[in-house]
Amino acid sequence: MRALQLRLTADEDVAQAMLDMLKGMDDVAWAEDAADLLPDVTDQDSSSAGLSDNQGPGNHLIRVEVASDSATERVIDALQALAERLGAVLEIDPDTAD
Repeated sequence: MRALQLRLTADEDVAQAMLDMLKGMDDVAWAEDAADLLPDVTDQDSSSAGLSDNQGPGNHLIRVEVASDSATERVIDALQALAERLGAVLEIDPDTAD
């Protein structure tokens, strides 16, 4: 088994689509959105607190367990293709993708 750690900058719908794709792949043993990397840090005293213009896409830490080392490249290729198609920013932790 091979563990991958991904950083995804996208809204919740895109993150869920990414997880759904991963969970549907035969090469993936499991996948989870481990945490929201940037919790809500809005200064409530700010005059612009809560305005929609201040809202950006979410940041997600996704952990994936790939069934075999040989399947890692296929999974990464599928992740990158989906991220590009959905307009998300995907970073694969280089320490987990070697």
